[in-house]
Amino acid sequence: MPAPVYFLSDAHIGAVLVPDPQDQKVKLDRFFRIVEEKGKSLVIVGDLFDFWYEWAHVIPKNPFAVLCRLRGLAERGIEVHYLAGNHDFRLHGFLESEIGMRVHLNSLSADIGGQSVFVFHGDGILQRDHGYRLVKRILRNRVTQRIFLWLHPDVSMALARGTSVVSRTATRKDPADDEEYLHYARGKFAEGYQAVVMGHSHRPVEHADGARTYVNLGDWITEYTFGVHDGVRLRLHRLEA
Repeated sequence: MPAPVYFLSDAHIGAVLVPDPQDQKVKLDRFFRIVEEKGKSLVIVGDLFDFWYEWAHVIPKNPFAVLCRLRGLAERGIEVHYLAGNHDFRLHGFLESEIGMRVHLNSLSADIGGQSVFVFHGDGILQRDHGYRLVKRILRNRVTQRIFLWLHPDVSMALARGTSVVSRTATRKDPADDEEYLHYARGKFAEGYQAVVMGHSHRPVEHADGARTYVNLGDWITEYTFGVHDGVRLRLHRLEA
């Protein structure tokens, strides 16, 4: 994957928990300008949207401006990758065909500057995530997906807002969770990866284990943090005020 590579996670566009949607929009646009000017690749590590579901002829309208921005990046030759997060319920070809993204339903392994990098949204790692893992199996089940297809999109969106509340309750910013994420990252280091990138926790973390680095990307609700791999090493950054 060509460097510099920028990493972003957990903007939850359209969520009621975003304190200032206009401020978020402005900051996202600033971030995309940075990527356009300096980056070669962009990896969105899930939950860019608070709810994403692709019907046969309908998509959610809230992220329209951001999708146009991402298409512009792809048209300029920047690789744009998207990993499914726990709020991405049905990725079914639209982002690839219309936006130019490369979609990954689980994790992504990439070579960046000769380093092996593992990228994963991070949902389902925590021991206390038993309830969430059950909800995920239900929401990703083919029968559930078929029911959503049959429902009017407005009804489906209303149901989705309810599941988003459940997911946000399970994904609270708990410092005690950091060690479990780090333990998971160290397992990936043992497999041979030099860098691990995750999101989901909404808590920005950068941790070096010798020459290996784990980064949790935080969020774009209150933190406005992002990762950059410049081809030499992975670092966590915060958007300047």
